[in-house]
Amino acid sequence: MSKKFLITTLTVLSLLLIGFLVIVVVLAVNGFKPFGVDTAVADWAYSVRGEKGGATYWFFRIITELGYTYCAVAIILIMGIIWKFRSKLWFFAGTVLFSYALQQIIKAIVMRPRPDEALWWMTESSSSFPSGHSITVACVFILLAYFIISSPNTKVWLKYLIGAISGIAIILVPISRLILGVHYFTDVLGGLFFGAFVAVLGILAYNIFINQRLKKKNLSKESTKS
Repeated sequence: MSKKFLITTLTVLSLLLIGFLVIVVVLAVNGFKPFGVDTAVADWAYSVRGEKGGATYWFFRIITELGYTYCAVAIILIMGIIWKFRSKLWFFAGTVLFSYALQQIIKAIVMRPRPDEALWWMTESSSSFPSGHSITVACVFILLAYFIISSPNTKVWLKYLIGAISGIAIILVPISRLILGVHYFTDVLGGLFFGAFVAVLGILAYNIFINQRLKKKNLSKESTKS
């Protein structure tokens, strides 16, 4: 692990955490009530979504499934088979599980009410902040993109494909939560910041692990030679 990688990773972690904490503090000062931007984005979402049961409804109703836990588990299991359940799989799964546990704790502490239930296009039971779907999709797809793109054995076309799919998922799932009327804009923004933060934290932990393992192997080789 290079010094440049470590500095870059720590910088990104700091920016993501600061972004999330700023949103939390600003919302807390306002009693976690909707901000002007929340209302404005909600009005836009309701104006463009049309009627429930139409094409927009079904498109985003399907897209939003990518943010559910079962989808994350399915991706982890598929990658586990592809990676033959090696160390990167356990860091992948552990990081996603960690993000899920943290989001449940934060939701339970904040207990922000969701938007008006009359405007929901689906049923949800947990509190609104942060958006669990946004956390999950950011965490899962950032990790997936990193592990696949950083692998020297991955073909170039596949790197571009996974990068594109990951980027689209990270954008569309939070939008789906707004279109479906179950989250405020600050919910999904905070979720994206937090999900990305946990994902980068997992990437850092994985690289530290690999670095330490390589050092042990090198020391073992040197001791064998001597």
